[in-house]
Order: sequence, then structure tokens, then C-alpha cells
Amino acid sequence: MRANRKRVGVALGSGGMRGMAHIGILQVLEEAGIPIDMISGASVGAFVGAAYAAEMDLYALGAFAAKLRRRDVLDPPDPFRTGLFSGRKFQRLCGIVTDNRTFSETCVPFWCSAVDLDTGETRYLHSGPLSLAVRASIAIPALLHPAVIGDRTYIDGGTVEAIPVDILRENGADVVIGVDLSIPAPYVKRRSNAYRVAFRSVDIMRAAIDRLAPCRADVIIRPDVSFMSRIVPHDAAKCIAIGRAAAAKLLPEIRALLDR
Repeated sequence: MRANRKRVGVALGSGGMRGMAHIGILQVLEEAGIPIDMISGASVGAFVGAAYAAEMDLYALGAFAAKLRRRDVLDPPDPFRTGLFSGRKFQRLCGIVTDNRTFSETCVPFWCSAVDLDTGETRYLHSGPLSLAVRASIAIPALLHPAVIGDRTYIDGGTVEAIPVDILRENGADVVIGVDLSIPAPYVKRRSNAYRVAFRSVDIMRAAIDRLAPCRADVIIRPDVSFMSRIVPHDAAKCIAIGRAAAAKLLPEIRALLDR
């Protein structure tokens, strides 16, 4: 790489357990020698981004993800508060993959998006424990309890901005690679439950937001992970492989951008 090379940012989008594709995408970028100077994430993108920023080996992360089961991710139901699940297990998982690091201990700058429940504004968390910030970013409305950090209450960062691109540009990224896990397939009517209603509601909101403010990344990687559940971890290895294939397909375009 040239000494005056362009600075690269990677923005990992939301998408529940489909976000295991992020692992394969980062593996391919690393194998190809594409530098990652900064990283951002929303929801599950924050989880994988935090693990990368905390220097967890990507192949070990993939093996870890492949072993996850529903009981490892979701707490016993707690439907009488502000969500079906507390989110404590997910926060502990994040503590494991980040080695309980703080933002000041990451190998590259990392921002984690979350939405302030009081103001409705997106905030980019950039200090304190990584696991707590990621817990805030994955607080899917009605499913996980909102996260409280200081005097603020946060919900899922993907609620307003599915792919946090702008924060990377504001911090000097010349080229931004975005990962879009949204599934444009038509809604298939099934027997409703809390999960399907919550995720369908989020899909509707995001589709409307995307029409008004489309993703402004220079390259957008869109792995087709529609086969995978967003709440139950299964087929992580297949999801990672699909992420790898999607990233490999766009490597020529990414290299061309860096060489301009």
C-alpha cells in the first residue's frame, strides 16, 4: 500500500443473526490486504465491529458464532417490563468476544450507533466498555429491554440508520465500504408472534427511511442471507460463507477505488 493511501472505513449494518455474514466479509477484506482504518456498526454490526476492533481473530469469531444456540443468546422471557428479553446474555457474549475492552483499547477507531429513546436521535457511542455500548445498539424495540447508559436510555441503532456511514466520513474516511443486510423480498404472511411483528415493523420503517435517505457508502456489499432467522442462531457457517462470496465479488471495485 502507498504511504499516502486513502483511509478506509467499514460500516456494518443491522440485521439480527444474519449479521454473521459480516464475519466472512471482514475475513475477505483482511485476506486481500484491504486496510480497515476505522469501523462502525449498528445492532449486530456493532457486535461484529466491536469484536474486530478488539482484535479478536476473525476465524475464531466464526467458529464461536457457529456454536451459538438460542439459549446462549436469549435470556428467559421477561414480558412484563420493556421487552421480552433482558439482553444480559448478549452483553456477556460481547464481553467475551471483546475481551472486556473499552473503546480506548481498540486497535482501530470504532463507533457504535444507538438511538436515544427520549429524543429519537442517533448517537454514536465511542467511550466506555464495548459490551455496554453494543448492548445498547442491539436493543431491538419490544424484544430486548432498552439499555441505560448514564442518564440516557437507548434502543437499537438500526432503528433510524441501518448502515452507519456518515460517522466514518466525519472522521476522515476517504472510502467507505457498507454492508447491507436488508432483505427486499416481499413479506410472506405467517402466523404472527412477537418476533415477526417486531421485525416486520422494523422492516417497514427501514424501507421508508432508505427511500428518503439511501446509503451513501462508496461500495455496498449485499450478501443474500434471507434464508437465516434474525433471532435464532443457526447456519452461521453458511452465512459466513455467503458473506465471503459477496465480498470477494466486489474486491475489484474496492481496489479500483483505492487506486484512483
